[in-house]
Amino acid sequence: MRTSTSTTAAGAGPAGAAGGTGGRARRAPTRVVVDRLEAVPPGTTRIVEVGGRSIGVINDGGRLHALRNVCPHHGAPLCDGRVQGFMRPSAPHVYEYTGEDAEDRVLLCPWHGYKFRLSDGRSLADPETSRVRTYRVEVEDGDVVLYV
Repeated sequence: MRTSTSTTAAGAGPAGAAGGTGGRARRAPTRVVVDRLEAVPPGTTRIVEVGGRSIGVINDGGRLHALRNVCPHHGAPLCDGRVQGFMRPSAPHVYEYTGEDAEDRVLLCPWHGYKFRLSDGRSLADPETSRVRTYRVEVEDGDVVLYV
């Protein structure tokens, strides 16, 4: 079962700047408490709006991932898609299903079926040039916390 709810992070603006190199200021990540972990059970996605960006926080079998909720192909709400494994060649004329390996789970775009790896947002079709932004997500004292 997959559920999706929308949350807007109050006060989710820039968190200030930290010193950078080369004269560029580096902004500290914004910390956003998404919800309690039990409110985002395995198999669910929570959509949050942070600073005008829609981000999906996905609980895939107890592993949390966060991706920008926009497919680079045609702007679909990417995180409305389903998470699945996929078949990949392991030898000539031999394919293996990668569904059990967290590195190989993909998010399937609901509009055109493009596949993006949860681990790094890279497209299976064109991993060198097509990707979706990913974000750090952690569990802290029972809260799901997103860093943007």
